[in-house]
Amino acid sequence: MRRGRLLGRIVVGSISLFLLVLVIGVLEFQYGMIQKTVYSSKVRHYLEQTYNEPMVIKKVTYLWDNIEPISARVHPKSSSNLEFSVYPSKDTPTGYRDDYAETLWVYQVKEDVEHRLLNIDSDLKSQPFIDFTCCAEIKDQMKVVEGTIPSYTQSNLQFDLIFQLERALQKNDLEQMFHILTALKPYEQPRFGIILFLLQPEDKSYRVEYKIPGAKLKDIHTIEDLKPFNESRLPARELAERIEAEISWDASNSRVVFSKGDTVLELKHWGEEVLLNGVLLPDALPSFLGEQGNLLVPVGLLEKAFQVEIPLIE
Repeated sequence: MRRGRLLGRIVVGSISLFLLVLVIGVLEFQYGMIQKTVYSSKVRHYLEQTYNEPMVIKKVTYLWDNIEPISARVHPKSSSNLEFSVYPSKDTPTGYRDDYAETLWVYQVKEDVEHRLLNIDSDLKSQPFIDFTCCAEIKDQMKVVEGTIPSYTQSNLQFDLIFQLERALQKNDLEQMFHILTALKPYEQPRFGIILFLLQPEDKSYRVEYKIPGAKLKDIHTIEDLKPFNESRLPARELAERIEAEISWDASNSRVVFSKGDTVLELKHWGEEVLLNGVLLPDALPSFLGEQGNLLVPVGLLEKAFQVEIPLIE
């Protein structure tokens, strides 16, 4: 008897919960539709007041549990590939904010970069990724001037340029990197924070990486000038095998030691602190764990410590 009553309560409770969820879902759907309609109208007014060019609202998204519960995807009527977002904002006089200026500037930079690399025959230049250099502050008054967004060349901002491929380093890649940098060097704009070449095969744990600060671009005159910017990393054991060094691990203290002859290279805290023959190297590149759990150690660190050259081509 008691079991029957308990079972009945469970069934009634489950049905009540289902009906409650159903009602909330229906109300949320209806409320969301109303919200989107009202928001679409307000965004249209905001765009007309902000920009001199006609805009098209592609869609309005409403997600009640999202950080930004409602937003609109918009693009200029003349350029459907320049999609940007419009969000509500309590920090602006209009009550809205958008990223049209950022979207347009990145697009303009990409166009200029691709045009300057047009005569270079290399897959390294395919699909360059461009973003603003970290922590750049873009003031609202820079974005729109009398309804028009000025060119990126007037923004005085820096951009990061990344060339990334999921493959290993090949024979002529360094030469192609040099040609790409040479093609970009004569121009004052865009200003680059860094230019990064990153090669990382899908089935491998290592990464070949050349990171050139934009300010150093003018100093690159030969392929050899790329060497100081080699930040490639290989698994620690593989590096030890390549230079025929002994390697020892102390997992409890997050420590690894390479030794060969009279040279001892010690990485503490998995590479956050590096000592060469007991002397701290203050500017050593850090090591880190790769996607496959291997400790990836900078190749240049071992080349300098053991006075060897480690080839990066398989």
